[in-house]
Amino acid sequence: MLLHQNSQKRYYNESSIYFITTDTYKRFPYFKEKIFCKLFIEDLRICKKLKKFKLYAFCLNYDHLHLLLKPGKGFNISKVMQSLKKDVSRDINYIIEGDIPECRLQGKQYSKRYNKTFIVPHLQQFHHQFLQKYGGNQIQIPKFGWQTSFRDHVIRGNRDLQNHYHYTVYNYTKHNLPDNWKYTSLNFEEMIDGLIS
Repeated sequence: MLLHQNSQKRYYNESSIYFITTDTYKRFPYFKEKIFCKLFIEDLRICKKLKKFKLYAFCLNYDHLHLLLKPGKGFNISKVMQSLKKDVSRDINYIIEGDIPECRLQGKQYSKRYNKTFIVPHLQQFHHQFLQKYGGNQIQIPKFGWQTSFRDHVIRGNRDLQNHYHYTVYNYTKHNLPDNWKYTSLNFEEMIDGLIS
């Protein structure tokens, strides 16, 4: 086990499953916008490939996110969350502002020469949809950001795992999101490692 070096004491253990919560900056409801939700799903999918973690459940709410995951070798939960939050922020801000996003590998600029495996599909299409909906000088949605850091809980035993699994996948009901809310792992089984019964 390693101790995290920032102000939050965080313990890393490769064999542990973690329940993680992170909020948008000032709890702004960015994810009311479905374009951002779709983009988040693609970024989560890419992050999972790059950081090689096991994903058991997730729920994206208007202003926060829950994940239930087990980190892979070489990437602890801080590295996973840093990558996911950075990439989501960069890509959503590209949609809002139209700035050319930096590539997620080796700091190269986004370009047609770059390996498309790690670029969100339809990123420019999302940007055009956003412009059609809000216009170029919109002020309704501020620049995207996450709150600093995240909260984590180490899962302790099967009962704890079951409780956090159900809490995560059905969390949208607690926050009065629509009954048909799509952005929970219940609707993305292909992204889930060994669904927990």
